[in-house]
Amino acid sequence: MSEELRRGIPKAIPTGKEVIFTEEEKRKHEEDFEKILKQFGVLKENESIKDWKKRT
Repeated sequence: MSEELRRGIPKAIPTGKEVIFTEEEKRKHEEDFEKILKQFGVLKENESIKDWKKRT
């Protein structure tokens, strides 16, 4: 057995802090994401993320 297996899988160490977004920031992020999805052809021009989530 290798040394790595003997020691086991290392535990994750969380770093950083929790980020809290305002409602305005969440709406802006969703709009930007929708533009990206439309740009790559995932969404049709007359379709929204809400419609897309219903499909999947």
